[in-house]
Amino acid sequence: MTFTEIINSFKTKLNPSKFMYSLEKEAIFYSESENSTEENNSGENLKSNPSFNSGDNSVNNSNAEKISRNKEVPLIKLTNVWKLYQMGEVEFAALKGINLEIYEGEFLVILGPSGSGKSTMMNLLGCLDIPSKGTVYLNSKDISKLDESELAIIRGQMIGFIFQSFNLLPTLNTEENVLLPLEFQEEDRQIARQKASYLLEIVGLSEKKKNLPSQLSGGQRQRVAIARSLAVNPPIILADEPTGNLDSKTGDYILDFLDGLNKREGKTIIIVTHDLELIKYATRVVYIRDGEIEKIEARTKDEPGTENEPNLN
Repeated sequence: MTFTEIINSFKTKLNPSKFMYSLEKEAIFYSESENSTEENNSGENLKSNPSFNSGDNSVNNSNAEKISRNKEVPLIKLTNVWKLYQMGEVEFAALKGINLEIYEGEFLVILGPSGSGKSTMMNLLGCLDIPSKGTVYLNSKDISKLDESELAIIRGQMIGFIFQSFNLLPTLNTEENVLLPLEFQEEDRQIARQKASYLLEIVGLSEKKKNLPSQLSGGQRQRVAIARSLAVNPPIILADEPTGNLDSKTGDYILDFLDGLNKREGKTIIIVTHDLELIKYATRVVYIRDGEIEKIEARTKDEPGTENEPNLN
């Protein structure tokens, strides 16, 4: 089946508005730990690649949702948010009265143990779900008042998702996986391919554009996932345990790249994790336990020395 046939199949058989969420169900999950080093030809250090320029027409999506540039207005706001699930005759509260404001340009880490409610919060922040009670605002819009098609358009233009298990479609090559969000935004095919090539150059995978996910290492697959998340140049990058299936060296490499997007491009980065090591990148840390926010801690980012910067060449 060709790439075009696969896209058409998704559009016919699936509700396109739920496509990004469907990746969670449809993609092959590569959950093995990455214990080997990257191949010598896996691409240059991300730090030596050209920075992602949000003003460059080669990567800018002219149809992208415009965000407020008022730093005093939250980009995402949760007000008294509850998420309830019915388990037989018992009602279970995964989130309990969450109040949280996230501003443009933050690097926010949501930290909590397994079962704390952080994954439920990620689904709400990413507009993949709506609250049982309370309100979630994205760019000052109440997501519960939007129909699914409106929500999908805003979500597709404003939020880039990076999943722990990469969620690459196994029958599509590297370039085609990056093209997926652009196809669903109905971007011009020639411009979309230019964007995909540019993004693969940024993440050091230009020579791997025709490789299938099974032919890539864990670190390379995560870099493809990052390129895909940037395809429509969204203002928000939402990452769920982005280093969970990577060795520590490759994980640092990925986090340094996300940190660079935050510093150079002003991207709002939100990472959901249980890993305390990730807070060194944060401007704020939200500690969550048993469905409630324990505390919110403002931080000054650690500045690692150049001798600690990863180089996977």
